Amino acid sequence: MHHKLPIRSTKSIHALFIILLALFISACSDDKVESEVNADGTEVSEAEQSDQNAQLDTDVESAEATPKKEPEVVKVIDFSKDNTSNIYIGTGSVQGVYFPIGGVICRLFNRHKSAHNIRCTLESTGGSINNLVELRDGNFDIVVAQSDWQHHAYKGTSAFEKYGANTELRSVFALEADPLALIVKKDSPVLTFDDLADRTVSLGYSRSLQHRILGHYLELKGWTEEKFKQVILMSDAKQGAALCNDEVEAILLLSSSMNDYLADLPEGCELKLVSINDETVKQVIAAHPYYRTGTIPRSMNFDSAEDVESFGLGATFVAMESTSPKAVYNVVKEIVENFKDFKSLHPSLQMIKTEELASAGLTAPLHPGAIRYYREARLLRQ
Repeated sequence: MHHKLPIRSTKSIHALFIILLALFISACSDDKVESEVNADGTEVSEAEQSDQNAQLDTDVESAEATPKKEPEVVKVIDFSKDNTSNIYIGTGSVQGVYFPIGGVICRLFNRHKSAHNIRCTLESTGGSINNLVELRDGNFDIVVAQSDWQHHAYKGTSAFEKYGANTELRSVFALEADPLALIVKKDSPVLTFDDLADRTVSLGYSRSLQHRILGHYLELKGWTEEKFKQVILMSDAKQGAALCNDEVEAILLLSSSMNDYLADLPEGCELKLVSINDETVKQVIAAHPYYRTGTIPRSMNFDSAEDVESFGLGATFVAMESTSPKAVYNVVKEIVENFKDFKSLHPSLQMIKTEELASAGLTAPLHPGAIRYYREARLLRQ
């Protein structure tokens, strides 16, 4: 049995329906007016409206067709299955710079052995080329290598041509630069490298490292040795005395060997350093990326209160792709997080900058363990 609704209720519902319908029609009319009126208040023609609709359809299709850029996924290395308990670092001769620097690194690393359960062992070696061969053969986990030899080992050039390219070589970090030291007498008018034109100079003996480095610089500068009045080739040990005795007007040494060869100068012989930091240096580094700029600190600039800018090669630490990521990560971590102590433990480390660790003079790709730490420490872009 059906019941009829009260007449009053039925009328109320009808009235409410009519009101809602009117509001809906009004809203639709407003939208239509907005869509059919230009910014200047004139009406939009049917043809213009059709063009606008077509353009809108095209924009929507274009937006749908353009794939969204996914965020970069950074692979996180899992150390849980890495049971490495020892790492062996190859350095250089006991009398050289690399051996004590390696000792500093092992000392820092072993000081926090309880955190990573890995022990660092240091070994003296025959130098960069020997280190890179031994690393490739699996006899070391990490080695020190001069930046140019790192490059040649990775590319299979120069002394490494017979071994072929070591494409599994990986950079761990860059250490100090060993910039060229251009030295003149304190009262010399020479202020820049260009001032050496038509002067008598000593550029080291013909097979010296500084002579080889300068060769790249002169080539890109467009100079030959004929640009100088005279080039005298002599051993590093004789250069200081020759400069003081006015046999030459400028000498060239590696900054790392200045103290060794200029310690016993004649009394009254005052010297100064000249910067080598012009546009040619930028060209050299672009053409030969194993070179880098470097600062010779004022403490080495005789009695001057100024640092001197130059360029040269640098020391680098390298590993193989297969070297324990956990070990490499923690080596880099110990250096960065104890950076002030690290720099104070050897004179050659005082000009190192954290922002250069992951890049300066490095040509082989970074090791995955190093990448992980550099990203965590914000020293490397994601």
